[in-house]
Amino acid sequence: MWDEDALLLPGESKLGRYHVAILRRTSSGWVPTTPPLNVLVTNYRLLMHPQTRRQYQTAVIPSHFITQISKAEMGYHKGVKIGLKNGMHLYLTINWSENEGLTETVTQMLTSPLGAFSPHPPEDDVNRMISFISHL
Repeated sequence: MWDEDALLLPGESKLGRYHVAILRRTSSGWVPTTPPLNVLVTNYRLLMHPQTRRQYQTAVIPSHFITQISKAEMGYHKGVKIGLKNGMHLYLTINWSENEGLTETVTQMLTSPLGAFSPHPPEDDVNRMISFISHL
């Protein structure tokens, strides 16, 4: 079970929750990866956790690490494209009716004042997220 409240930092508040799948481009088109992810958008960060029984550490993307967010159509899938400072792009698909909500919520996160939050993620967290996505 994913305990969202235990992950919150002092001064951090929830902006939205979503269930998404990461899309990967293959020779036969765009394919959603498994397992799907629970995504929590806060005023400081984007937190992603696989929907599995196995325990995984939550991947954390601080707002300052996101360079862009936009709606995207990927073959038969509609979703969201998130650009990261390291040049990587995340392609997420969700229920189309929630797609606009995710785009707006992440945009709201990006415009929220950071306050006392330290915007430098531990390098291990970023590397773990990249490794996890690369092996899907």
